[in-house]
Amino acid sequence: MESGRKGGKTVPKASDWPSLKSEAISQDIEALERDLASLRARVEDDSSGFATLEQQVAELRENLLRTRESVTEREARLADKQRELKEAKRLEALAAYEDDLRSQREAADQAATAATDYLAALDAYDDETLKLRHILEEMRGAFGSDERVTKVEQVLQDEPARLRGTWEAVMAATKWRMEARVDETETVAGEELPQDLQDLAQERRRARIKEYFAKS
Repeated sequence: MESGRKGGKTVPKASDWPSLKSEAISQDIEALERDLASLRARVEDDSSGFATLEQQVAELRENLLRTRESVTEREARLADKQRELKEAKRLEALAAYEDDLRSQREAADQAATAATDYLAALDAYDDETLKLRHILEEMRGAFGSDERVTKVEQVLQDEPARLRGTWEAVMAATKWRMEARVDETETVAGEELPQDLQDLAQERRRARIKEYFAKS
């Protein structure tokens, strides 16, 4: 059968149909083969890339483990060095005991000087108080009991109460130190106080204190 025109289209002959069908199938096969080859190439590329990534991940994991081990080791070494430093400073501080001895001696000298100054100030205070009491006796003889005499009497009466807190603090601070020294070793029982303190606390004040309280 020959091909002809039907409705403005070319109609293939019946004998041409098998060849046209196989040709179309061949084209589909070729397209599928191309797609398959492309996909296989992509699979190979992706597999190669994935294998590379797996190797990199394994290397990173190994590096991470080594880094963590190094961190743990450094932390332990740092802790050891810190303990060594603390111990070294402690031993150095103990070895520098002479500085502490010197500081303690200087503090003791300052305390002794302050005590001497205090006794001297107390002596001056006693002198002024005794002088005021002598003046009071003369004022009583001269003025009787007027307001001037009353004013001086009031001052002498109020003075002990005003200074009581100071006296009690000084006595308490001195008392417990002397008792502690005796309780500890009593090695200083035979030692003498500094001469200036002996002079101020024993020789001068004994008679003057007796006079002071005799007029109270």
